Amino acid sequence: MKKWFNSDSRVFFNIILALIVGIIFGNFLGGSMLKNDAIYANANNYTDDVYLLQSGAYYNEETAMSALEEMKLLGLNGIVVRERNNFNVYHGISTKISSFDSYTKILQDNDINYLIKSRKLYYMLNDLDPSSREYEFYYGSINYYLSLIHNRNVVIQDEYINQVSEVNLELFNNLNLLNESINTDLALLYKLYVYKNLVDILL
Repeated sequence: MKKWFNSDSRVFFNIILALIVGIIFGNFLGGSMLKNDAIYANANNYTDDVYLLQSGAYYNEETAMSALEEMKLLGLNGIVVRERNNFNVYHGISTKISSFDSYTKILQDNDINYLIKSRKLYYMLNDLDPSSREYEFYYGSINYYLSLIHNRNVVIQDEYINQVSEVNLELFNNLNLLNESINTDLALLYKLYVYKNLVDILL
């Protein structure tokens, strides 16, 4: 009598078993990824590296605000962001250093020292539980933000909106304002305000 599990049958059986396991795992993983993608629909995922143009760092907020007012007299708008023990004066955020050329020229012409910092936005999430709704919301916020930094409008999804709370309301509002003004002169400031909101909440 011919054995059912001869060497050829075992190979065939292993292939079928591998296909079944692969399909089950693929459906599970794919479903999970599709769920996340639905939240960030129309928000393009880019590398999270961004650059910030900084003209000063101060231990005192009042001094930082005074320095910012002096920069405004030179035509350089910006905001003050508290990061740990420093109050930093920023004039722009971008994914390309060349975006700052007109600003750095003004700073150089006026013999003002400046710094271009590199930041990875997703690193802000390091202290959050990756399985939490909080993480999901801020991951989505950064996703939308990166699209907007690239001057691409986004369609903000209902599931994301439903997670807005008193804590993150200002961030949400500034993301919307940036989205609405992406092709205007206000976009530069709103990009900085969103960065400030993320820092205030996550760092």
